Amino acid sequence: MQIRSWPATILPVIAIISAVYFVVSWVAKPVVDDPLVRMPGTQPAQGVNLEAPNRCLNCHGGFNPAVEPGFNWQGSMMAQAARDFLFWSCLTVAAQDSVWALGNPNAVDICERCHFPEGWLGGRSDPPNASAMAGSDFDGVHCDFCHTMYDPFFKTTYLGTREGSDWSGYWDEHLNSGPGSGTLSQLEADATYAEDGTLAAGIRMFSGGPFYIGNLPKYPTYMESGSGQYFVSTSSQKRASFADAAARHQMLYSRYHKSKYFCSTCHDVSNPALANLGKSGLPDQSGGVDLITEQYSAASYFHVERTFSEFRLSDYGQAGGAPGIGPFSPATFETSYATNNIAKCQDCHMRDVVGKACNKQGVPIRPNDSAEHPMSGQPLHDLTGGNAWVSFVLASAVPGSPNHDPVNDQLLNQGPALLTLDMTQGLGIDPVSLLAGVDRSKQQLLLAAAINNVSYDSASGALSFRVQNQTGHKLISGFPEGRRMFVNIRAYSGGSVIYEVNPYDAAAGTLKGLSYSYQPDPSVPMPEPIAVAEAYVDELVYEMHPTSTLTGEQETFHFALADGRYKDNRIPPKGFRIADADTRLCVPMWHGAPAPGYFTAAEYDGGYDDVALTIPAGADGVEVNLYYQTTSREYIEFLRDEINGAGNITLPTTPFIPGPPDPANYIIQSDPFFTGLKAWGDTIWQLWTHTMSVPGAAPFLMAQAIVGAGGGPCNAPVPALLTATPGHTQVVLTWSDEHTADPGVVGYNLYYDQLGKAQLIAQLGLVTSYTDAGLTNGQQYSYKVTSRYAACESGYSNVLSAIPNNQGQAVVGVNPLEVGRYQTIGKGRQKTTAFVLADLFTAGELVVIRAHVADTSTGLPVASATVELVVAGLETPVFAPGASDVNGIAEFAWQTTAPNKRGQGGTALGAYTATVTKVAAAGYAWDGVMTAATFTLQ
Repeated sequence: MQIRSWPATILPVIAIISAVYFVVSWVAKPVVDDPLVRMPGTQPAQGVNLEAPNRCLNCHGGFNPAVEPGFNWQGSMMAQAARDFLFWSCLTVAAQDSVWALGNPNAVDICERCHFPEGWLGGRSDPPNASAMAGSDFDGVHCDFCHTMYDPFFKTTYLGTREGSDWSGYWDEHLNSGPGSGTLSQLEADATYAEDGTLAAGIRMFSGGPFYIGNLPKYPTYMESGSGQYFVSTSSQKRASFADAAARHQMLYSRYHKSKYFCSTCHDVSNPALANLGKSGLPDQSGGVDLITEQYSAASYFHVERTFSEFRLSDYGQAGGAPGIGPFSPATFETSYATNNIAKCQDCHMRDVVGKACNKQGVPIRPNDSAEHPMSGQPLHDLTGGNAWVSFVLASAVPGSPNHDPVNDQLLNQGPALLTLDMTQGLGIDPVSLLAGVDRSKQQLLLAAAINNVSYDSASGALSFRVQNQTGHKLISGFPEGRRMFVNIRAYSGGSVIYEVNPYDAAAGTLKGLSYSYQPDPSVPMPEPIAVAEAYVDELVYEMHPTSTLTGEQETFHFALADGRYKDNRIPPKGFRIADADTRLCVPMWHGAPAPGYFTAAEYDGGYDDVALTIPAGADGVEVNLYYQTTSREYIEFLRDEINGAGNITLPTTPFIPGPPDPANYIIQSDPFFTGLKAWGDTIWQLWTHTMSVPGAAPFLMAQAIVGAGGGPCNAPVPALLTATPGHTQVVLTWSDEHTADPGVVGYNLYYDQLGKAQLIAQLGLVTSYTDAGLTNGQQYSYKVTSRYAACESGYSNVLSAIPNNQGQAVVGVNPLEVGRYQTIGKGRQKTTAFVLADLFTAGELVVIRAHVADTSTGLPVASATVELVVAGLETPVFAPGASDVNGIAEFAWQTTAPNKRGQGGTALGAYTATVTKVAAAGYAWDGVMTAATFTLQ
């Protein structure tokens, strides 16, 4: 690309990069004016005003930890995105790298937009060292951010051409929805579409021109909004995936929130700065007017993470999805899709459970209480990946936590003056929910893979097995630096190990046999060399190693400077389209070269790696183990050395010109910009050395298979859950006695069921009953139980559910809720006024809503009941509570307004839903059914 084709704002940066220079100072540039970090979507300080999550938790938390959004979100890494100490250390290095490569630290803005979305949208990513972040900015990817996002491709989603028009299947909408159908889902989607069109008009290019033309992105090559390119509403409506939801706040029905594309926003990560510098090789279609990031999807340039692309290339990402594998197979795993296929990310990472979304009475227990979305359960907001280490360490830094560790507490609570991280900001950390999240992460890892088809010939030493990927993306996926999965093989004879593949040195905290230049530290020994009866097999270490022509490193940890991949042998998902992988930069790489043939056609089709190798003959048993690590010693040492500017440093004098490391480029310890970040070098190293035995930092066993003598799965007996009896705010549980007949049983574990996952309630002794108290009446709770040996645990029992209730009290409800008008009939003495049902009104009419209150057991009307009602739509009229008359009727009237003679003003036209939110009557309890009725203004 010729320099003359660049926007004028880019030319000074190119001049800096093209020169040979020593970084001794740098010139600040406001990130809003920097084209290198500009990406499409809503921009900082554009009027988005997000609510802090504490407001959301008033209704969406504190009532049922097994299914509620609040508790599960708080235990996720989404909630801790801005407290993740790996992120902070990486951010610090990225800022230094950005000064070195771009002449300012603005590349950090790219990090902050996904880890501090509220602060980024509020304009607090400048200066790009997170020092301006405060309050709920530290609550990471939180409720209001996700639930005010709108679909960048709203037009094609609305028309059914983006993900299909299978309204009753993929979208789970009652009856035959779709444009013009008049169903509740479609009427609500119509209102959302109108709002999206208004918002889209405000999205601009960096040049100032419109991003949308005819409600479609200007460039057809911009097909996905990945890499943190989010589009967020400036209005206050909360968007979610149910058209029949009811609340006291404004809402919009969002198909986007149950779309696979919603997750692409943050889970396909690329380097926009290098793309906008013209290093992507993609042709400029604009004649120098618009940025490359505005013309192309992020998946087409500079791989950092490709989780969503990997999913899109799998069978699951194709139209209609595909049946899952192993624990995700249709026989054991349920989705909301009519075929029970897995067709979107949410199917596995926000699985449907039975329950309610909030603590208000009348909210439907999904899926059974919803006629509009009959197959969709309550989405479990656990959002779980495999990062158990960071969550565990964060929880341990909270005094009073079950796993409190004073060393971690001291290291992470040094305060913002030293770390910028302020653990007291926002909601802070709830260690109970976070430790539950740790358990879910481990369960997710156990579900992700299997070792199958193990065969060993003791005469020849021939060993073969299959590593099965049971996920919808590569195994492993996500952030590449330090993350790895490896196969360890142990051959036994007479109970002793006679040969080992990929041995792990626990004292040194890394695999033996790696050729990395370690820096001595008295607190952690150097790894032992590979012994005679050991072998390091690189093919069995599944990982992605980036490469960088900027630094001249064949393998690099500088994710902000990576422009290629050296190694990527991660196992593809089922049905991986290798022929299309190059367009998304997802082709396997081996020692710097594309390797589409690394896996066979059968392996791509089945989503596995078939392994065959020869080990010593004569073993009487072979153990094949699959381990996962969140990070590695190598990466932590890199962060330490790059921040401290000492040890194994890597930045040469000038970008793109190979040379020895230049100490002049290491400015973190001396530049005032890094005052609140420079302590991260020692802090991250001390955190790792202190917690290197915690699963995630230490290898976590994902799957295991054993042939021959020794070992084997746990054979503790699986108990049967016998009863789950509801009472007032409690459920009494009983299960079968397994310990009397089996003295190896030392106790039982009781869990809440989360559709294949489990949340521990209590670890019990030799008992067969338990009362789960302190529950919320009207909420459904689901349970399962296991037995324990001293060293292992049985499989899960059957699942039983119960709904606590206030026994013996009469119940009142609304049936029906009517909408209509009063109509005068006849003349003179024959003239009468009667209520007539209607669902179509003209602006200016009086809309009458009548709630019939009755005793649910007898059907008789109940007088003097107080009814509260809301109407949701493009406008939200406010009604005072109404009292029922002797016929049990509580009446509400809404005088709509007609437009003026010019057709301006008036009540907004469109679909509206009236919903009962509360009923109170002396001597009665409300049945909790939020009866609803719909009508339209035209």
